[in-house]
Amino acid sequence: MTIAQAQNPEFDKVVVDSFSRQPFMHTIGATLSTLEPGICEVSVDRDESLTQQHGFFHGGLVAAVADSAAGYAAFSLFPVDSTVLTVDYNVKFLRPANGSTIRACAEVVKPGRTLYVVKADVFVKDAGAERHCLTGLFTMMCLMGKPDAQNLGREPHKMSTEMT
Repeated sequence: MTIAQAQNPEFDKVVVDSFSRQPFMHTIGATLSTLEPGICEVSVDRDESLTQQHGFFHGGLVAAVADSAAGYAAFSLFPVDSTVLTVDYNVKFLRPANGSTIRACAEVVKPGRTLYVVKADVFVKDAGAERHCLTGLFTMMCLMGKPDAQNLGREPHKMSTEMT
């Protein structure tokens, strides 16, 4: 359970807006599937263009989806007039991501004034079962005075944000 409250009463709108302006998430077909204060899930369905030479989801993609979920879990707790930036992460691949969908689940474990530590796990769905394929710790920075919506002047992409 997350140990902090959202500082922005409109955190959900801010996160969805930011997610919709990420060209990479749009390109890979990512979906923001769950969003609560300090918690975020991002899913990606299999596409051959997202695989590596053995047919598994590419490891860089798996880590990137975990990074986005972790970033938005942290961002959901940030104050108004701020944005998020990854400082570092350490991931461990537990098994190949071989299946039809990957789902990254992230939760803030230590909020701070500037730095937030987030745990993320990625699961791959294969033949109806989900298997844990990656776990990691992420450090996210709260950049105050830099509202996310104005960072690059990007317009939102038409993408799915099927939150539960």
